[in-house]
Amino acid sequence: MIPAFSPFLALRYLLRRPIMLIGVFGVTFAVWSLLVVDGIFTGFVTEIRADVRRSTPDVLVTDLPHDTSYERLRAVIAADPAVRATAPRLRHQGILQPRPAPRGSSSPTIGTNAVNFEDMTMDSGFALLLGVDPLREPEVTPLGEWLDRSVEVLHAHSITRARRSEVLEDPDPDRRSFLLTADHVEWDMRRIFDLPRPERVEDHRSEWPGMIAGWRRLTSLKLIEQGYPIDLMTASFDVAGDGSAQVNTRRIPMAFGGYFATSHRMFDQSMVLVPIETLRTLLGHDIEDDEAIDIVTDVAVAMQPGLSAGELSAAKSRIRTAVASEIGDECAVIDWREQNSVFLRAIAQEHSMMQFVLFVVMIVAAFVIYATLHMMVVQKWKDIGILAAIGGTRRGIGAVFVFCGLVVGSVGATIGSVLGWLSVHYLNDINDWFHRTTGASLFPRHLFDLPVIPVHLELSWVIQVALGAVLLALLVALLPARKAARMEPVAALSYE
Repeated sequence: MIPAFSPFLALRYLLRRPIMLIGVFGVTFAVWSLLVVDGIFTGFVTEIRADVRRSTPDVLVTDLPHDTSYERLRAVIAADPAVRATAPRLRHQGILQPRPAPRGSSSPTIGTNAVNFEDMTMDSGFALLLGVDPLREPEVTPLGEWLDRSVEVLHAHSITRARRSEVLEDPDPDRRSFLLTADHVEWDMRRIFDLPRPERVEDHRSEWPGMIAGWRRLTSLKLIEQGYPIDLMTASFDVAGDGSAQVNTRRIPMAFGGYFATSHRMFDQSMVLVPIETLRTLLGHDIEDDEAIDIVTDVAVAMQPGLSAGELSAAKSRIRTAVASEIGDECAVIDWREQNSVFLRAIAQEHSMMQFVLFVVMIVAAFVIYATLHMMVVQKWKDIGILAAIGGTRRGIGAVFVFCGLVVGSVGATIGSVLGWLSVHYLNDINDWFHRTTGASLFPRHLFDLPVIPVHLELSWVIQVALGAVLLALLVALLPARKAARMEPVAALSYE
């Protein structure tokens, strides 16, 4: 049992030694920084994971042979009870070349003969093409939300001329499947570029397949209008008559159909969505050809909602087995996390490293507590000897300094937790006030395309950090407390 004098003597020592406030401040700062930085980082990680999830189908059947037919796989995959919908995808690479507008035209002059493979903008030319079926893709990914989000993002970057793409709103499914722009839009662009067209706009029907580009391909000061003609060139390897490989290049005029935004930076920066039938034609599998194959490189799959991790894993295994049996070859069936495993692992690693750095700050605060308590033991040498001489037990003497560490850790953890919670809760208000006052921002939100600074702080994490700080303070207090408890009274009283 701890003697009653221990807590009262500990409190007296603390009140008469203002230097202990350094330990309180150290714990306060460590707890506050751990909560605020981790809350902001966790908020960004949560937002990034949501962006990745938004741009990725539930499951992707990939690593398929180059001559795989979608219709062969559709029925096999859709037969699984865990599958809600499927959509074909075809990945390829290409070069985009927006046509230069005639002199005197009000349309922007965009385009360059140089291809920059390092800068993923519309001017760079190189693009990762994703052929999609506009009739099926909205069943597996929120394609319509991507188009809506692009307008919000572009307006946030002061591009007020941007408007939502209308290529998915055409009531005719045949026109929608090729992302065709409105008849009058294409006719007007043909007039500007002096291309063949009927005399009357009423007699024109759109012919150019449309494309939708990630908004990050937009250059800083230029905006391509919807319907703007863009030449797409692709290359593919074919087998010649003598069995040798040859490269065939194909070129097709397309119309710019608008921008999309998933907020997944890599996807928005590199990807261009094109009608899958157009891309198949460029690769030598025209829909009008009786020998053509409805080739796919991937099949995007939407799963039934509410599946547990075990049910999803079992469904992936069944789909993999069924597809492999159908095509006679192995394939990969990966969920949205596995599709972005490298990116998500990098984020998780950065999060862990950040928490480790903040833990080092906590260790420094604990060292400050140890140093001040050790100094207290040295300065209270004779007091300790008097306590031992009049009957104070070793447990009671050691408890004095343990209580000192407990009070310092508890006060610092409490203040740090309250300040951290308030800082995270009012972070956006503080950032707005700082911007109004100084013109600068603590966190430039537009850099991350977010309307507010994302923060995510759970009460359980606050409690864990606070208890960890208190326990660490107690741990470092045991060392000087042990030294005080083991002191001999005669030696302590004779100390000068």
